[in-house]
Amino acid sequence: MLLRKGCLMAICFAFCWPLLTVSAEEDSLQPPESSDEGQVSWWLDSHESFSKTIGNWSTNMDSFLSGSQSSQQSDSNVQIRFGSVFNEDKSTGFFDFRTRLKLPNTQDRLRLIVESEPDSLAPESLRGESSQQNTLIDSALKSSVSAAVRYIEDDIGLDVDAGIRVDFPLDPFLRLRLKQGEVVDQWEWWQKQEAFAYYSKGIGARYGIGLGYVVTPTLDLGTDFGITWLDKEGLFYARENFFVQHQLDDSNRLRYQVSFLQSGEHELEPDSVLYNLQYERLLYKDWLIGQVIPQITHEADEDYEGKLSLTLSLAILLGPKYLH
Repeated sequence: MLLRKGCLMAICFAFCWPLLTVSAEEDSLQPPESSDEGQVSWWLDSHESFSKTIGNWSTNMDSFLSGSQSSQQSDSNVQIRFGSVFNEDKSTGFFDFRTRLKLPNTQDRLRLIVESEPDSLAPESLRGESSQQNTLIDSALKSSVSAAVRYIEDDIGLDVDAGIRVDFPLDPFLRLRLKQGEVVDQWEWWQKQEAFAYYSKGIGARYGIGLGYVVTPTLDLGTDFGITWLDKEGLFYARENFFVQHQLDDSNRLRYQVSFLQSGEHELEPDSVLYNLQYERLLYKDWLIGQVIPQITHEADEDYEGKLSLTLSLAILLGPKYLH
């Protein structure tokens, strides 16, 4: 056991050390040239091509549905995140993506939303990545996608989604969300309510509340609480998070978090306690992000024996706004 934990810590140290010691201003972060003619490398060329395609697709769809040509740059975007989770006995891969296709001329309050769907309707119960599979390819092949039309009322913080979860069989759903919040000096609070109904997964409801405090422009701390009820399972899931976020510089950020998870049919009982350190670094401009998350999880069913895991991931952001 100690040997496995030591190996994971060594992997974490080896991965984090170069990221922490390399300055964001170093020339090594600049894109390499792929030929004497000044052609950019293939990955930069691919990023530019995909970003333009997303913008053109969104603009053309908006023009077709509204009957008028859009005069502003598309704000649609796609986020792809993938990586591996190393545990003491095995490793797994995950693949997630999310996209926002905004159609401003079709209707100011209407948006087409296409995004990946988590395996669980209760994020309060998640200890790690929601799409973990044996390999990264398995995760990508088994990822579920939903397509919905979202109606927005900013005045009251209301979102209403009506769509289909693209799985077999297809799973229609309806979601209603309300958000409230306010910033007063260095304090911020927020509150969220949600009700949802899936054809195959049943109905449910979620409530969340949070409080944050800005200590300095680069340091803030906060806490949030969330609880979800799933009718089909007849269970409540609850989670409390306490976190500190530290912006080291323009390219590096740290987040320290402790979480307490509970569940139960009529009375909430402890499930697990986990704490982790999340390190993020902008590897190139504002669209290529590396992330390292060492985590220790204590499960109630295993007498709270600590288990160490390490998540390594890469996020790629695509869209017209990332072309600058």
